[in-house]
Amino acid sequence: MTKLGLALGGGGTAGCAHLGVLLALEEAGIQIDCLAGTSSGAIVAALYGYGYSAKELIDMVPSLSKRFLDYDYQSFLLRLVNRTIKIRGFIKGQKLHDLIADKTNDAHMTDLKIPVALLSADIKEARKVIFTSHPLENESKEADVITDIPVADAVQASFSIPVVFSPVLYGGRMLVDGGVLDNCPVDAVRLLGADRVIAVDLVFADPVTSSFDSVTSILTRVVSINLAMQAKQMTRKADILLRPEVGSVGILDFSKLDKCIQCGYEYTRSRMNEIKEALAGFYTKGGSHAFLRHLNV
Repeated sequence: MTKLGLALGGGGTAGCAHLGVLLALEEAGIQIDCLAGTSSGAIVAALYGYGYSAKELIDMVPSLSKRFLDYDYQSFLLRLVNRTIKIRGFIKGQKLHDLIADKTNDAHMTDLKIPVALLSADIKEARKVIFTSHPLENESKEADVITDIPVADAVQASFSIPVVFSPVLYGGRMLVDGGVLDNCPVDAVRLLGADRVIAVDLVFADPVTSSFDSVTSILTRVVSINLAMQAKQMTRKADILLRPEVGSVGILDFSKLDKCIQCGYEYTRSRMNEIKEALAGFYTKGGSHAFLRHLNV
């Protein structure tokens, strides 16, 4: 039986565009059989795999705010009087972890209804780590695979952007945002058995007119360029590439969540005929007439 997979890339709060993409696909009757996600894409993939619909996820968005960003002020203050205090990130990430745990009822990866793979990076070993809900159909030589882990722990490890969030310590590993090594996990969703892959890439590095007059602006730009070049290589392996142009959105800019959802939705709707044609051609070869009826083509 042929399977359709969805690879959701990282992008900070711009990741809400994934919800608009999912809503447009659902409305078109396109069923996703497996998902892989990195960073913000991991949050969406995990919750969708748990069983929430796109509409249900969108309904959660208004409750999201900066109150879920637990800045580690105490460590910074202690650092002023005790230079031995170690600081590994500005934000602990525990509140976002607890939110995911609450929304999934403390589920483990193996409890997810749809096959899901979440990407993280072990900075000690310089290796990918794949948290998966179902056995992989092919062995990965480039990644360590972990299944026995709570969903919230896996998601936190995937979204822990270096310096911004504290790394996650798990099984002797020091885990950070999966985007360090794979920001749009097409390979991972293939390992879950996807025959056809739709990839959603949210990172752009188009020319800008900024003066780059601060260390932060320069560093942010360098990271964006690196992620964009990396994603360009990864997404070549996808069958359909969606790139909603969300515009300039800070990685923690909660004021633009609705805008990102709408952008993902409208962009995917604008590509829907192309998506259906690509999938219809594929499933015709595979002999899945039921899928063709589902698409109404």
